[in-house]
Parts: sequence; structure tokens; C-alpha cells
Amino acid sequence: MPFSKSLLILVSASLLFGCSAFDDDDKSSSKTSLTGKVADGYLQGARVCLDLNSNKVCDDGEPSTISEAGGVFNLDGVTQQQLDSAPLLVEVIVGETIDEDNPSTAISKKYTLTAPAGYEFISPLTTMVQSEIEDKGITPEEAKGAVQAKLGTTLDLEDDYVAGSESGDDAAEFERLHKVAQVTTVVLQNNIETVEQVLAGTDVSFEDLVGVIVAQVLEALDEISIQVEAAGDAFNPETLADSDTLAGANVNPATVEEEIAEREAERLTEAVNLADVLSGGDSLHFFESDDDQSGTSFFYGTVGLGAGNSVTLGRTQFNPDNGQWESQADDGNSGEEQICVLANNTWNCINEDNETITVENGAVVVKNGDLAVTATEITGVSVDLTGKRISTFMNDDYYNVLNLRADFTSGATGYKLSFKRVEDLYAIFRDNPTNVADCWSEGESGSSIQAGQPWNPTDTWCNNVFVVTGDGNHENDGSAATSLDQLISANAATNPTDRADIKGTPIYGRDLEIMAEFVQGGTANYYLIEHNEGQPSTLGNKVVGNWEQVTVQGKALLKFALPGVLAELGDLDPDERLQFFTVESGYVRRGGIELAGERGDGNDWVFNNSGRDQILSAFDYSLRENLAICSSEDVDYDEDDLGNKPGATAAEFATAASNCSAVSFTANELVGITLVTDFGFLTFKESGSGTFYGEVGENQNAVLDFTWALDSGRIVVNAQANVDGTTEFLRLTLAKIESNARQISLLTFGQDASSSAGLDSGKGDIRGELWDLN
Repeated sequence: MPFSKSLLILVSASLLFGCSAFDDDDKSSSKTSLTGKVADGYLQGARVCLDLNSNKVCDDGEPSTISEAGGVFNLDGVTQQQLDSAPLLVEVIVGETIDEDNPSTAISKKYTLTAPAGYEFISPLTTMVQSEIEDKGITPEEAKGAVQAKLGTTLDLEDDYVAGSESGDDAAEFERLHKVAQVTTVVLQNNIETVEQVLAGTDVSFEDLVGVIVAQVLEALDEISIQVEAAGDAFNPETLADSDTLAGANVNPATVEEEIAEREAERLTEAVNLADVLSGGDSLHFFESDDDQSGTSFFYGTVGLGAGNSVTLGRTQFNPDNGQWESQADDGNSGEEQICVLANNTWNCINEDNETITVENGAVVVKNGDLAVTATEITGVSVDLTGKRISTFMNDDYYNVLNLRADFTSGATGYKLSFKRVEDLYAIFRDNPTNVADCWSEGESGSSIQAGQPWNPTDTWCNNVFVVTGDGNHENDGSAATSLDQLISANAATNPTDRADIKGTPIYGRDLEIMAEFVQGGTANYYLIEHNEGQPSTLGNKVVGNWEQVTVQGKALLKFALPGVLAELGDLDPDERLQFFTVESGYVRRGGIELAGERGDGNDWVFNNSGRDQILSAFDYSLRENLAICSSEDVDYDEDDLGNKPGATAAEFATAASNCSAVSFTANELVGITLVTDFGFLTFKESGSGTFYGEVGENQNAVLDFTWALDSGRIVVNAQANVDGTTEFLRLTLAKIESNARQISLLTFGQDASSSAGLDSGKGDIRGELWDLN
């Protein structure tokens, strides 16, 4: 892949929005109202407002109200512009708000819910949609599709699932969504309570705290959905939310401050002139990784300025054989693929790597074939990274090869890039191999392909659209379409059970096959085709959309947008979701539309020279290998087959540590460090204090304060916990075997007793363990 194409693919992502909801001009000053509902179950007595400044708080001066029975709320005195631009926010009032799923008890833990502007139903599920919009900068429709895909549903998340579960064909599915919402609520409550305890005393905004928590819950939403179905009649939201299977829905207290730091950094960005950056002798570097059969490879791309305002592109990859970062030459060979762009009333076919990249008016401009219609302007914002944790701004693959405690120092700058397409771009892709048989992978492996036969390519465009007649007979299907009319059905199929029952054409995406039915009048019905191993394929759920026939620069197009849930299931980028069919060179071809406008770079950061150098200094490929565990001395303090609890004494632990060649801790070695274990997180603070978050007895989310001290080269941690109404004294003694920038190998001695004195003489477990350092 040429470097210029890599730059656009690796750093471009989704739409970027940045308007302020406080901008209330004279055009939209007339007052109106909004009526809606709020639910986990219906919430009565909750504060509902328009979050005009998007800070996750109902501030004074923002239109607000209190929800009534049935979750109904009325927002009066608002402008239409406010309704169109500001998200909705719900604040649960602890001790007052009632969830009608549990009407006898007021809610005892706080949480907030949100919904995109224009919604009339607010729930935990719409909260996930709003999170996607904010974190990924995508459209509400794309965000809704992403959440629907995680939930495995095609139902509209704007619909009232409480009312929907009472009757109708979709009642069972609405009931499932209600249960998912119930579990999500408990997870949100638990996380907010835990993280506020962990971060007590730190200067963290509630906006950032909620943002991190909702984003984490969203990551686990598909698993929540799976576990809700698995629970069946035994469903209990509290039990499920606290289960090990949903541990991934909980925010990692060890890294939450770093995640919040990144959110704060994004708010502190300033517009930057990329031309000035490059002309000043600096470069832009984006760090990436690739996974293949040999493992993970690490590299960074470099964008610099050459002669005559041209942009140079380079790639440097880490060579694990010699431990060096090595420049790679671009062979310029991207294959024979072409992109055919509609410009000047004709399709202009050019090689995909035929790009010119220049600096113009402070932006980097990329064009294909020097056609103005293909121009993309790249601009950016910058932030000073001084003092910020390096690993926070890198992708996940770098976790195992970075000193996780290394911070950026003076001179490091991070950039977020935005991509603005100047004009709407209509494009058809043309594979253009030497032979027709090379269009499909079967041809490459020697299978016989005959041009013009059913389901086979007709020419080296390798971009035919095939017709399904809808008569129920597979043998009549698979001809290459030569007109758009062949794809349009006079009437929608009635209760189809097979693809052959639907007149239209199959549409393919990554791991996705859809049967598309374009019904006369503008309705598009999309049926998921589900492939079952060893069984015939079946039709899945139908998703309804729209299509239209338009003429652009003299070319007739059948234009359609895949609904968000299907685009998400097909792993389609935003610029792959708006598509069209058109006739070119005698056959119907499929193409895509990129609309004019701005797109951001999602979660990817780009760095200046100083930032690059500091990242490389923190890079240590040897960290990929885990340290050894000294486990031969392990002793359990559990009942054996005879009912005895042998355990180990402190003296036996000392001997075991000696046998494992333990070395001494230094006095402040763990200050400011979080040790990540399989049962929780221990954060060590100055003056012998610390905080533990994790498993204590049956409580999976306990937060305990502890004290620690250095004793004969070992760290001794003491804490107290209430277990089943009884105070237990806990002690954990740590002997260090070895450590590096990512991990520490330990021998631990864990004890519990009913008194502090009992710990001094009591027995316990000896464990050889490997913990992560944060």
C-alpha cells in the first residue's frame, strides 16, 4: 500500500461535529416545547434538561423539568434550535427518583442518562448512542447503528421499549432490550460510585468521569446482551451486573486517570497551521501496528515537507531481529486497482496510487489523478503533551512494548487531524486484473470462470451487480444486470423465506451478505442472509430504508444508504454507507459516495518530532515477554481432603522467598504505582497509605483504604474489611523476585484474621504471581 494511501486510511475516521448549543440566533428564537419519556423502567421524579454546554450536568439556566408518572416529561420555553442541537440529559435524584420497575423504593445511587438531540425517549440505550456520537464524532444514525449491532437488534432505539414490550410482534425483543437497559443501569451506578471513591480528592470533572464510564460500558454492551439472554428466567439485573462475566463492563481504576487525561487534552486543543508545522522543519508521525501470523509488527509513518510545497511520506518499522527502527522504501506498487471518479460528465478511471499531495493555504491537500473533485484538505488541532502519560495516547498493541509510566516531557506535541472533502465524490472501483478469471479468488486458485455466466464477472471491472428474479427459483438468478430497472420490484415480497423469493440483488460487505429489494416508490427492504454451517442459508431480520433514482452529471444513478445497523454489522466505514448503482460499459456497477464535509481522525493521535523521539525512548520490545513466576513454593490455606487447613507460617514464607531468590524493595519503589492483579488493583501513595479496588469476599467491587510499610525488604499491606457483617483484618506481604517497566514477579503471603494480633501468628497462602505495573 503506498504511504499516501496509508496516511488517509490509518488516520481518517468519522464525521467531526463541533457546534455550540448556546448559539441561539434570531432565526430560532421563538419558543416551543418537547414532550417525551425517560426510562430504565419509567423514571418518576428525575431531573430532565437540555444539556446546552454538553457537560453532563443540568446547570442553572438550562431548560429543565421533573419527570412525572410513566416517565413523562415536558420541557417548555425552549427554541427549536436548542432542541435540534443540544443533547437531552437526565439526572437521577438520589432518595427521590422512583424507577417504576421497583416502585416501592427510591433510587439510592446516582447516575445520568443522555439521548441525542431530537430524541423523545431517553434510556440507558440512548445514552450509549450519545456516547458514540461524542467519542467517535459520527452521525446520530451511524451511532444508533453501532449500538444496534452490539445489541443484536434491528429495533429502533428511539422507541419506548417499556410500552413496546406489552404487546405486538416485537414485544419479546423489546422486553429483552428493557432487561439490557436494567443491567446497564446497575453497571453505570456501580462504576460511578466506585470511580468517585477511587478518585476522591482529585480534580476530575463529572463530564469526563461519566464519559469514561459510559464508553467502557458501551464496549461491553454486546456481552451484556448475550448474558441477558443466557440468564433466562433467572434474570436479575443486580446479580448479572456484579458477575464475573460482565467484569469487562467495569472501568479499570488503575488507568481511569489516564483516560480522563486524554479527554482533558482533547478539550485543550488549539487550531494549528499544518503548513507552518511542516515548513518549520517539524514532521507529523502516526504510530500503528499490524497483526499477522508472525505476530505484531510496529511502525510509524512520517509526513514531511519536500521541494515546491510537495509532501513527502515515509514509513519506519521496528525490526525485532536487530532491535532497530528501519526506514522502508515505497515500491509504489499498489496493484492494478483503479478508482473511477465522476467528473466533467464522465467516469475518469485512475490508479488508486495516482495521488498528488501538496501544502495549500495551511492545509495538506490530497488529490487523485490531479482531479479537483477528489481533493481532500487535511487540517488539525494541537495540544501540548508535556507531563502526560505516553501510553495514554497510543493504540492498544503498544501496551506490551511501552514503559507504561513514561511521561511526555517538554517539546512533545500531539495533533488530531480532520479531513475535509471539498466536493461530493461519486466513485466506482475497478479491480482491472489481466484476466476475468482473476476477479474472484476462485479464479486465482485455478477454478473455471466463464465471463457472462450466472454469478460470474463479465469483464475485468470485477464489479458486476447480479439479478435475483424473485420467482423462488435459484436457477433463474445470477445474471449480470444491464439496466437499473432489472433491480426494481413492482411490489414488496410477501413473507419471503429464501433469497430467491425476493426480486433485487445481493449486497456484500465484510462478513455480511444482504438481499436488497428496491420497491417501486422508494422503499428499500434489506434482509440479512444468515449462513449456518452445514445448513442452507436463511433470511434474517428485515431492515427498512429508502432509495431514489437521480441524475448526476448526466449519469442515472439508483442511490441508497445502508441503514446504520447493517453498515455496522458489515464493518463499513462511513464513506461506504452511501452507495449507488449505475450502468457503465454495458453493465450495472456498484459505487460509493463521499459527501462534501469534514471528518475527524477518531481516536488516533499524531505526533511531532519530539513526541516521536520520546515514544521511541519508551519503546521496549523485550517487554512483550512475560517475567517468570516462582510458583514451586505455593501453599494453600484451604481445606484439604481431610478437612485440614495446613497453610504456611511467616517463617515458611521467608524460606520460600529465599528459595525464589527474592530481592529487597526500596523504600519508595511503589509510591505512585498501581499493581494490577487478577483480584483487583492496589495503588500505593506516599506516607504509607493506599487504595485497593477489587474482590473482597463476595463483593467484586470493594474499595478499601490500606496502609503499607517496608519490613526487611518486603512490602507489608494491612487493611480491614466488613465481610458478612464481621470485621476482618487482612494482610498481604510482598516479596519481589524481579521486575521491569511493565510487570513485577512476586511471592505473596496472604492472611486474614478476626484481629490484628491474629495476623501476627496466623497462617496464610503463599503464591507465586505476576502482576502488571501501572
